[in-house]
Amino acid sequence: MTENEQISARLTVLETIVKQLITHMAVRDDDPPRWVQTRRTLARSAIGAEPPRQAANLHLATDAFFDQAEEVVRDYAAVR
Repeated sequence: MTENEQISARLTVLETIVKQLITHMAVRDDDPPRWVQTRRTLARSAIGAEPPRQAANLHLATDAFFDQAEEVVRDYAAVR
């Protein structure tokens, strides 16, 4: 496995763990959708210092990351 492949694999594992943690924490909150939206907003605001082109890519990646958590908490709220 090359160094790039190792880094990619580690990032994939880290992303999976963080998504699960965010989902777990969100469903324990009184308002799971709002909790996720707040975390998305905080993450997007941290991107502000990046150059515009890189910031746009980071915003897209952030949205994709949080979309899954929002979907899970919506489903959770529907059965709750």
